[in-house]
Amino acid sequence: MVVKPSTNSTHMLQSDLKNSPTKPPRLDRMDRKGLVAYFQHTWDLCELLFSSIRSAGSLYERPDPLRNPLIFYFGHPAAFYINKLRMAGLLSRGVHDQYDELLAVGVDPDRPEHLHVANLWPDEATVRTYRNTIFEIVMEVIESVELPSSPVNDQHPLWALLMGLEHDRIHFETSSVLIRQLGVEKVRRPEGWHYAPTLGAPPENDWISSEGGTVRLGKSREDSLFGWDNEYGQLEVKVEPFAATRNLISNLEFLEFVEDGGYTRPDLWSDEGRDWKTRTNTTHPKFWVQADDGYLYRAMFDEMTLPLDWPAEVNAHEAWAYCRWKGENSRLLSESEFLLLTREGLPGSYDPLFAREHNLDFKYGSATPVGFMQEGTSASGFNDLYGNVWDWLMDDFYPLPGFQPHPLYLDFSEPYMDPEHSMMAGGSWATTGTGASKHYRLWFRRHFFQHAGFRLARSI
Repeated sequence: MVVKPSTNSTHMLQSDLKNSPTKPPRLDRMDRKGLVAYFQHTWDLCELLFSSIRSAGSLYERPDPLRNPLIFYFGHPAAFYINKLRMAGLLSRGVHDQYDELLAVGVDPDRPEHLHVANLWPDEATVRTYRNTIFEIVMEVIESVELPSSPVNDQHPLWALLMGLEHDRIHFETSSVLIRQLGVEKVRRPEGWHYAPTLGAPPENDWISSEGGTVRLGKSREDSLFGWDNEYGQLEVKVEPFAATRNLISNLEFLEFVEDGGYTRPDLWSDEGRDWKTRTNTTHPKFWVQADDGYLYRAMFDEMTLPLDWPAEVNAHEAWAYCRWKGENSRLLSESEFLLLTREGLPGSYDPLFAREHNLDFKYGSATPVGFMQEGTSASGFNDLYGNVWDWLMDDFYPLPGFQPHPLYLDFSEPYMDPEHSMMAGGSWATTGTGASKHYRLWFRRHFFQHAGFRLARSI
């Protein structure tokens, strides 16, 4: 049986999504029905997102000068399935030699002028036909592949399918950030996509101290869920005492930095940050819109009054500038400090992707007020460690001891383990699948935008 791509995906977000099987397949008990449902749901997420674009012409725009036109990101996840399933031996041939290659590899330039963009892209109808063909092929693979009685590991051919599913979900989130940068007149909010409320001024953002301790990083090879290559390896870190803010920095707090001239003070910015800010003529956060009497806020598909109690969404350069402006030896959290905070008082088996106490997996179609998800507050009092928006970290992306790039995707992690890519943790409201796991490790160039904010930390 081949299930057709959903035709009513624009109605599935707020109602159907909550009742759909959105949790990743377990490696130790792979079942066909679950794989079919997870793939269908994964596919619908992309269809839902791209249904927001009003005109086919907008698919050929580059809302972010550091990325390909949107049409690439509509076709890329589909091409990924085909290319990886072929590498794993689950398919003997591709769909279309030209498109399988054109849509295969993403980009990560340091500057717009270093981005090579193809001169000719297929039209929307062609890409949609390409996607639909691949949907049927992947579904046929799921329906026909022999499911093992023993747990699937990263050497099993089915790992390629799981990789395709989680890659698709990653691009759902990253594509949402690109579409959020399109002109508001070029998008429409899909029916059933609901933003969170705003409650006015945020609560006072006090500091909480941690005595430190020992934290172990790295995912076990025996874990029951898919993991990316950079998650494996083992590292034990002794964390010294430190303090961090209870909440993510809110829009109100960041507004004080803006109004105090934070973007005009060279002493607050790193050399790299000053260069980025000057080249881009940046004077306020990306998703703030200059208005006559202040700022509006660009949500996914609409402009609204700036929600002062929602977290400020900025890149790493802006986060570091705020730290310097705030003083008191303020900095960003390290990865080991973040993990220590998230694991204090929680059982070792706890994983946020199986919980509903966090603003993950589309509990809302936007950020929420800082501290709004009180049920997700950590035992030590920190809010929004998981979900809402990603938390920029102070670490450059690095390998854990024992790291080995996966042969099906050699360039997923290793090329970015360098001083040019900073880490973030915790997930956002748009993070689904294993991206919402406590083991997931994310990185971007410091000038790139994601649904990401930060909290302050300092050594004590």
